[in-house]
Amino acid sequence: MPFRVWKNGLKFGKAEHRTGGRYHRVMKAGLFLTMILASVAAGQELPRIEGKNLLDRKIELPQAAAGHPAVLVIGFTHASQHQVKPWAAKLAPLFPTWQIAELQDVPRLVRGMVEHGIKSDTPSDQRERFVITFQGEKELKAAAEFGAPDDAYLLVLDGSGAIRWRYHGPLTDAALDEVKKQIAAVH
Repeated sequence: MPFRVWKNGLKFGKAEHRTGGRYHRVMKAGLFLTMILASVAAGQELPRIEGKNLLDRKIELPQAAAGHPAVLVIGFTHASQHQVKPWAAKLAPLFPTWQIAELQDVPRLVRGMVEHGIKSDTPSDQRERFVITFQGEKELKAAAEFGAPDDAYLLVLDGSGAIRWRYHGPLTDAALDEVKKQIAAVH
């Protein structure tokens, strides 16, 4: 069999082998795209979130929400409470809703004061599902697709704990309608 040396290395055979490299790259790209789409369709698993609720009970999510769809409303900064609170107040009567305050960056010296402030500002009927966590910020931000620090982040979980939908921003009628659609879709 004759051989030819092309720019990209030693190739055997005729000109049809020139496209062989491109064919394999296209096939690899197609396989990669298929894997990405399959993982999106299957839903990304929520990383384990360990914390305690405002009743001082240890909570692990997604295990605590397992078995039914749930909405997580997450705040990463003090300023995000202005978006988190309206979301939680609107969603809590409609769906199992968990509020999460991620406080990993809060200095240890003032964490007690911050927790006390959060507890005093949270209605007693929402304290059981309000989780304060001091670890796993990086993983939680990745799961929420973090971008704007002062936004509320919403994650809709299916009964297995897989993330089915994400949103960040203030409460709007259109966003609320979309949350309702997403919860209905995972029921």
